Amino acid sequence: MLDPEQRPRLYDADGDLTKRWYINFQVWDTDKGLLVRKQYTGMNKYKTLADRRRASKKKLAEITALLEAGYTAGESPAASIGLDPHRATVLEAVQLVEDRKRGRAKGERRAEDYSRLRHRLKEYPALGALPLRLVGPQQVLAFLTYQEKKRDFGPTSWNSYRNTLSSVFNYLLKLEAVSRNPVRGVETRKKVASDKHQPYTEAQRQQVSTALLAANDRQLLLFVSVVYYCFIRSGGELRLLRIGDIKAETIRIPGGTAKNSKAEHVAIPRQLEALIVEHRLRAYPADWYVFTKAEQPGPVPVGKNWFARRHRLLLDHLGMDSRNFTVYGYKHTGAINLYLATRDIELVRRHCRHAHAGITATYLRAIGALHDGAAVDAMPDF
Repeated sequence: MLDPEQRPRLYDADGDLTKRWYINFQVWDTDKGLLVRKQYTGMNKYKTLADRRRASKKKLAEITALLEAGYTAGESPAASIGLDPHRATVLEAVQLVEDRKRGRAKGERRAEDYSRLRHRLKEYPALGALPLRLVGPQQVLAFLTYQEKKRDFGPTSWNSYRNTLSSVFNYLLKLEAVSRNPVRGVETRKKVASDKHQPYTEAQRQQVSTALLAANDRQLLLFVSVVYYCFIRSGGELRLLRIGDIKAETIRIPGGTAKNSKAEHVAIPRQLEALIVEHRLRAYPADWYVFTKAEQPGPVPVGKNWFARRHRLLLDHLGMDSRNFTVYGYKHTGAINLYLATRDIELVRRHCRHAHAGITATYLRAIGALHDGAAVDAMPDF
């Protein structure tokens, strides 16, 4: 949006052709670093009132368009965000923000959200190909409704796409490249507790472990073992774990991949240390990823759903419910087993990297590890 002082204004001498007409406007001078006043008088060559008005109207529109597109005076290069907000599409804006986030210490995890949104927008050009200035809440709602029906997703996915798109407009809003965020008019969905990511019983865990050993799938076994022993989130944290993050006694979760954006350490239990030694993980280059498609450390990590797909096939083979039992469920299983073995909420809190014990108590209660058990038997008879 143009500042009112920059917007061009026609002075037409109240239609008097004997007087000088002109258009006044201000433009940013990149050499001087300030707004300078400019004037256009080319319409005075026209001798009839109709011709002069027609020429003035046309030139007024041209100057306005140039200023809105970022036209500057001076020879120094003008600062630019790399996007023309008046012509750019939603898809181009998402690509810009994704590129800005990619490679930054705290942006890699979010860059994947933008990448996922970008692919969905390619499927829906009614929003993806729409210029930013034309986007309203109705178009955003139509896009989310289309994705919901096509992929049969729930409130979590709805909110994820909505919030990622909203963050794109917020980013442009801070740069004053757009004047509003149309996504704000679209409500988030209330999440309903789901049965997904159920903790495994001890019998189920042993069944999975035995099957992986029998199949000699050492990489998937290592992956789920790290989730189980260290409560590391599989998709955003463990998948991007590097060799250098495996210390002598702890595993460091970098702030760029951690859910709370804080770099923290978790202790390595003796059982996991034995697997680390067995795989000779500390012998590889520090900047290599632990998990790759080559099934050994390397420079390129696996995709976000690489292990989830393999694990789903394993559970289907074992006759287990692969919709509700997931790789993430091993984190819950480990937390339950650690609490039952120690009854130490503070220890579980540190290992879960929770901010305070209240969060841990709520978490343990939600997954069935913390309850009053036989203590309620003390109630008097009715």
